[in-house]
Amino acid sequence: FWDELKDNMHSLRYIEFTGGEPFMIAEHFKFLQTLIDNNLSQNIEIHYNTNGTLYPEEAEEIWKHFKHVEIAFSIDDVGKRFEYQRTGADWYRVQSNIQRFKKLQEHLHNISLQVCCTINIFNVYYLEEVANWIDTQEFDFVYWNMLHDAQVHSIISLPKEAKVIAYDKLTNSTSKHAEEFKRTANFMMQREGASHYDLLLDIKKLDQRRGHSLSNHHNELAKAIGYE
Repeated sequence: FWDELKDNMHSLRYIEFTGGEPFMIAEHFKFLQTLIDNNLSQNIEIHYNTNGTLYPEEAEEIWKHFKHVEIAFSIDDVGKRFEYQRTGADWYRVQSNIQRFKKLQEHLHNISLQVCCTINIFNVYYLEEVANWIDTQEFDFVYWNMLHDAQVHSIISLPKEAKVIAYDKLTNSTSKHAEEFKRTANFMMQREGASHYDLLLDIKKLDQRRGHSLSNHHNELAKAIGYE
């Protein structure tokens, strides 16, 4: 794979590293250094999708040579709920890493920071709280993404009673993202997804595998869907 990229490096203008977690892939920094060594980096833009759990110490000396580096943080919730969705992650460390990226941005002016929040069954009750945190971070761009592919985790799979609660929260939001939340509410109410049985079974399997309990960090949601 890396050899194929090298064979085409003279025509590269944009590279997107997604994941898994791209900052765990040491080979990609070696490839970026190859671009620098061949005097190609100044014409190339880079985009990363990261969950924020890592800060790559070696990146500063590499990224400064590129035309533009865009770092998109996948943050779907805050606090213990974030840790529930991303097992093994530490919310305090993620926040600390984001601050380090912001400091890096202050003296590397080719860096921009954005956040992408994927709306799903686990965070739809708490989007205003997520939005309030996002607004304190002063990201260059905010993107609200709707989960579709894993339908059992899509908000369309919530049972009717749980949807009513979510709809009320979304349509009465006072956040500056309120229009986005209203569109989310309408999407949720106009479609049907996985069965209630499949939803509960899936969450139970996740909790057993991860050693978590939805009720501990998402108590309101757990009660609304009848999860014990």
